[in-house]
Amino acid sequence: MPDELSRRLAEVIDALPLRPGIRVLEIGCGPGAAARAVPFDIAFAIRVGALDGRHPELERQAHERIASALVPGGKLFIDAGYPLREVSLQAGGTPTRSNL
Repeated sequence: MPDELSRRLAEVIDALPLRPGIRVLEIGCGPGAAARAVPFDIAFAIRVGALDGRHPELERQAHERIASALVPGGKLFIDAGYPLREVSLQAGGTPTRSNL
């Protein structure tokens, strides 16, 4: 594993609202077994096709599944802004969006 992150990934990490004790779920890495075990505070996704807006029904389903893995009020951050766009998921996976 490289010791340094790319500049882009470093910017993404710097943009996340991280604090001690926060539980972070990275979307797009494996089948999600760990995600089903514990609710997370925030999630982030980098270059995940189901969240890029090209497939609305798939994106709605992904939002529902992500929302079920997050604590109430949990937020999703995706790489559709600079450096990230925040997607705050409501009940049923309905997104509200803002840019970071």
